[in-house]
Amino acid sequence: MIINIVKDSKGVVLVLVLSIVALFTVMVLEFSSDQVTDIEMAYNFRDTTQAYYLTKAGIEAAKVLLKEDDPTYDAEDEDWANFSEYAMFAATFLGGPGFTGTLTDECSKIDLNSLVTKDGQRDEFRIEQLKRLFAILEIDIGVDELSDLIDAIVDWIDTDDNPTGFGGTEDDYYQRQEDPYECKDGPMDMPEECLLVKGMRSEYLYGIKDEYEGIRDYITVGTGGMININTASREVLLSFSDEIGEDLVEMIIDNRPFKTREDLTKFISGIDLSGYDQGDAPQMLGNIITIISTRFLVDVKGTMPSGAELNLKAVLERKIEGEGIKVQTVYYRIY
Repeated sequence: MIINIVKDSKGVVLVLVLSIVALFTVMVLEFSSDQVTDIEMAYNFRDTTQAYYLTKAGIEAAKVLLKEDDPTYDAEDEDWANFSEYAMFAATFLGGPGFTGTLTDECSKIDLNSLVTKDGQRDEFRIEQLKRLFAILEIDIGVDELSDLIDAIVDWIDTDDNPTGFGGTEDDYYQRQEDPYECKDGPMDMPEECLLVKGMRSEYLYGIKDEYEGIRDYITVGTGGMININTASREVLLSFSDEIGEDLVEMIIDNRPFKTREDLTKFISGIDLSGYDQGDAPQMLGNIITIISTRFLVDVKGTMPSGAELNLKAVLERKIEGEGIKVQTVYYRIY
């Protein structure tokens, strides 16, 4: 009997010892796993941080190009328009890390804020231009629905609290939403802000693959409404008037860049601005079309050999101050 108890005790001890060994083994493996994870996280953080500074370097490179640019006109024959090539060339000197990017002219697009004049009135010319853009891009939206959407955009931008037309709306609509918010009653800070407006759908902005292109690449904010004829896309040029056809657009594109206002006036007679009720066509053309740009969009991606990457998009504003040129960041977004 005593012998059996001793044997049983030895068995229990053996089981306990094996259990403790197994427990320590699991703890050591878990510790090792945690250490590996921590090391990987540290490496990822390091590489992501370096990628971030690469994108910042790209932004600064874009600023340098804009500062050294000829301020008398802006067109795609200038150095800033070749930013993507400069970025690729610079990456060859970095020995692994690198950045790619594009620098585009925001003044080549339609400014949504220009749908409302400085004194708070609807700008019918700009409104008709936006309507034409929807038609040119063949966006699937009805005539009445588009009119209501534009009324709502006008109400979002103007400073009063009186609904515009049939589709306009103020705080009463936005406060009834599941997550209530206020009507802006002021200029948009970025184009994507239009998604907050009643009636605006993401497909109108970004398009639907294999169906139609959205308006995102053709709209902007903060340019004052001036459109650079040297950089405007075919779609934006066509949106100026129903009288502008493909032939005139081809003439404009073939004869770009226009380096002086005198060069530009040759084409005024081919653009019908008779629907604009604040002056004659040549005078109004001077308030809509320019050959000089003030805002640019730089989109940079920083990459590391490990595969870590980071994207940074920034809007840059260029101003002439005295005899110098100042370029500052209006806003930027990491994505």
